[in-house]
Amino acid sequence: MAQDQVRFMWADPAAGRGFRTGVSLHGHTLHSKECLSFLPTYLSAVPGAAWFLRSRRPAVDFARAWWTPPLAPAAALELEREQVASLDLTPLVSLTDHDDIEAGIGLQAAWDRAETPVSVEWTVPYAGSIFHLGIHNLPARNDRAWMAAMEDYTLRPAEAGLRELLAGLAALPDVLVVLNHPFWLEEGITEAVHARALPQILADCNQWFHAFELNGTRPWKENRDAIELAARYGRPVISGGDRHACEPSACINLTDAASFAEFTAEIRAGRSEVVFLPQYREPLAVRILQAVWDILRPYPEYPERERWTDRVFYRPEGYDRGVPLSALWNGSTPWPLRGLAGLVELAATTRLRTALRLVAARGSEMPV
Repeated sequence: MAQDQVRFMWADPAAGRGFRTGVSLHGHTLHSKECLSFLPTYLSAVPGAAWFLRSRRPAVDFARAWWTPPLAPAAALELEREQVASLDLTPLVSLTDHDDIEAGIGLQAAWDRAETPVSVEWTVPYAGSIFHLGIHNLPARNDRAWMAAMEDYTLRPAEAGLRELLAGLAALPDVLVVLNHPFWLEEGITEAVHARALPQILADCNQWFHAFELNGTRPWKENRDAIELAARYGRPVISGGDRHACEPSACINLTDAASFAEFTAEIRAGRSEVVFLPQYREPLAVRILQAVWDILRPYPEYPERERWTDRVFYRPEGYDRGVPLSALWNGSTPWPLRGLAGLVELAATTRLRTALRLVAARGSEMPV
């Protein structure tokens, strides 16, 4: 039986006392490709941007566009480690880019897998929907082989193949398999389709899932539903920051484990202690605004990725790979998009943010 506890640091500032280690899971780096197919829906409400999109010839196909998070792996690791250390806990950090393990592999030059494992957020098509699985602590001897097998399933999904892969991963004693944000909808997937697919993947694969995620970027109602789902299926809940920008994980795990393998054994035994940190209490709209500004703002410390146009890519017809917008636009950003970025900066860095916080806080559903 699962034995887990969910704490809230704003209600219990001493929640971490008595624990040795804080575990940050599910953070993204520049190795993640984030699809932009959702963008036209939002930009259509912005007059200048909407005109700009309509004026493009040929029309922009947003399925060919993506953005990458601003932080390099070392910076993302340090951000998470600093937050955990500030709580007087020893950090363990598992970065999980979308379908990519290069961040974790690159960090092995300076860090040991015992505290910085090689992990991935795996995109899993199943029963007409899309699920994301956190696969943590892949074995050093064949991490790339496992990643290649997962990529092959994503490109050519076959439900029997998923069960075989999960059985193989779960047979590795130090690997942790997490069902990430179980109620989150991939772009283009309807709620009705996902509602049918979720019980199906749980009926077929729950025996290989070690935990269900509580997500630091999702609303509390969704996390509360995840707690109920985990209880129904006899699994512990686990933290997942899902950081894409510069706010460190809004929830972490508390443990006495001295290594990630020890932490994995604890979760697989059904024991988990999750704590939500004060930033989770901030209205989600305000946190999203800040994340958007973190994504758009310049980073002089990354010379080849300083501007947001260096970190957004488009694959034109006839190209095998994506091209940064800065190259497609010859280093000049069209004025409607400059104006949009300026509006985001104004809202994120002035009194407008305070006003938005007050408005967004009304009616927000938060624990305790």
